[in-house]
Amino acid sequence: MTDYNLEKLFGDLLKRKNSNQDISYTSKLLKDKNLLARKIGEESIEIILEYLKNDKKNIVKESADLLYHLSVMWISTDIKLKDVWDELEKRRGLSGLEEKKNRLR
Repeated sequence: MTDYNLEKLFGDLLKRKNSNQDISYTSKLLKDKNLLARKIGEESIEIILEYLKNDKKNIVKESADLLYHLSVMWISTDIKLKDVWDELEKRRGLSGLEEKKNRLR
């Protein structure tokens, strides 16, 4: 099993933040909010379609694409991984149904 994880991906993407957008797709996405939003939407739809087809191999590939683009969006909006982990920690042990009900208040 690989030791590559979301934190390492995030760190790699942060290093590319100020790269030349002609050679760095990450940098290009960070400079074009509309392109990044479209890519996140596209990857979201693709993973849903692969899930409905029960295609594990492509679910893995589309998951990687979605995590990549989501990480770029977090960087674009100055969200740290710790912010996301903290939010998940707040929800830990709370039923998903209960959490959704609390959001409506």
